[in-house]
Amino acid sequence: MGKMLLKTLMILLLGGFALPAFAQTALPTAATAVGLPGAASPVHIEVKWSNTQPLFGERVELRVTLKYPSGYRVFFPTKPDLRPLLVDTRDPGKVDRTEAAGIITETIVIPALAVRVGLAKTPPIEVPWQAGGQDGQAGTLTVPPSRLQVKSQFASDTNVQPSPLPQPRPLVEENTPVEIALAVAALMLLAALLTAIGLKYYRDRAARHTPKEKVPPHLTALRRLAEFEKSGRAETTEPREVFAELSEILREYLGARYHFAALDMTTTELLAQLQAIAVRGVEPGELQSFAELSDLVKFARVPATGEELRNEAAFVRKVVERSMLTALEQEEQRRAEAERLARQKRLRLAVMAPAPLRLRAFAIDLFVGALLGALLGWVAIDTASKLLFDLSYLLILAWLLVRDVLAAQSPGKAIVGLQIAQHDDGATEQPVRWHHDADDDVPTAQLASIGARLGRNLLLLLPLAGLTAEAVTCLYLPEMRRMGDQWAATRVIDARYGVRRGKPGWVPAILLLILAGLLMVMPMLLGGRP
Repeated sequence: MGKMLLKTLMILLLGGFALPAFAQTALPTAATAVGLPGAASPVHIEVKWSNTQPLFGERVELRVTLKYPSGYRVFFPTKPDLRPLLVDTRDPGKVDRTEAAGIITETIVIPALAVRVGLAKTPPIEVPWQAGGQDGQAGTLTVPPSRLQVKSQFASDTNVQPSPLPQPRPLVEENTPVEIALAVAALMLLAALLTAIGLKYYRDRAARHTPKEKVPPHLTALRRLAEFEKSGRAETTEPREVFAELSEILREYLGARYHFAALDMTTTELLAQLQAIAVRGVEPGELQSFAELSDLVKFARVPATGEELRNEAAFVRKVVERSMLTALEQEEQRRAEAERLARQKRLRLAVMAPAPLRLRAFAIDLFVGALLGALLGWVAIDTASKLLFDLSYLLILAWLLVRDVLAAQSPGKAIVGLQIAQHDDGATEQPVRWHHDADDDVPTAQLASIGARLGRNLLLLLPLAGLTAEAVTCLYLPEMRRMGDQWAATRVIDARYGVRRGKPGWVPAILLLILAGLLMVMPMLLGGRP
């Protein structure tokens, strides 16, 4: 019984001491007051945070207020352990100390940084104190842990959304080798495309202009007579219309057979021409009788029966069948036509400008344009004018376009002795004066017009690509008629045909091209674009 009473007293005693301890370890939120047990506590501590829900990285302050009698000393740590918060060592904080009515009030401000997102619980802080001298009373107070809620930078009480991203800025990075490679590839592709178009255009044009074998005139006349007889128009059509058709068939046949304009002649002129020709197998009187009867029916409206009309149609057939070309004569005509075409081609090739001379003339023209462009580029560099610098290269292209327009021939062609002529054969107007002593046929050529000389150079306005396409087609196509010559119907001829001695070489032309190229790049090498 005594033992049980003793246990009960011990439990009550321990419980009495535990209640103040439990109250002392309570977790404060905004402010917490701490003192000694009992009513006459000499030291009083109040702890308060400036913000219990800071943002990540935000600065918060721990404000500690100490109240104690003037004879006491309280030792609050200057850098307490506030983990997971980080004491801001850059700011030493503030300490204020006042005394009134024997009570000292000391205010300590400790800055800290919120460096971890989420719930932050600081550890308890031990605060020693001492009363009087060495023989005085002493003790320790414990500031209980504090709770703070550290929020993310993206957190918001009203709109939990990230802030808008800044406007994008273009990233420009120059890669000169890649740019040059792409430009060269594009020019090569364009040159290949233009060359393919030029070759196709030439093949199509050559196919359209290929001379077709002429149909013998008697075949055309006999076909029309067969259609007339089969249609039965001799009985259904007015006689004057029938005679008009028969007369047209006969005139067209005779004109084509004997090479004169029979359709444009009067009856008197036609009979005189036929009497001079002496149509084979037909008496002149028969032709005269047909012509006179045809005029009477067509113009005087003399009536004619169907039998008479059929007889006249049979007469026209007889004239065609008796006077038509024999197989031997047709073969001779085909051979003569082939010889005529071969002669024309031979004369064209004889006066065609050789490739070395054409390249030499172009090199001279390019040198003149490059010299003008280099002078203008030098002025642009000296005056720091970007406009003049760009115009210096445009000047070269413009010169290549109009070089053949300012005069009958460009300076290069005039020096070398070349001319731009039309492609028509046998032209006699404004002929080129040939200087030769040959006894064979003298070739003739008509000088090209201003529009043709301008049009043949349009493709040269495309830098490098146009020049490449023109050079390839000039060397590949017959008679060296490049693309510009094809659509302008021109050709470059040697105006000194029969006078030149020796074979022209390529070396002068190549040297001039190199020199012209150096002049073109000189403004870039000396100063570049201002």
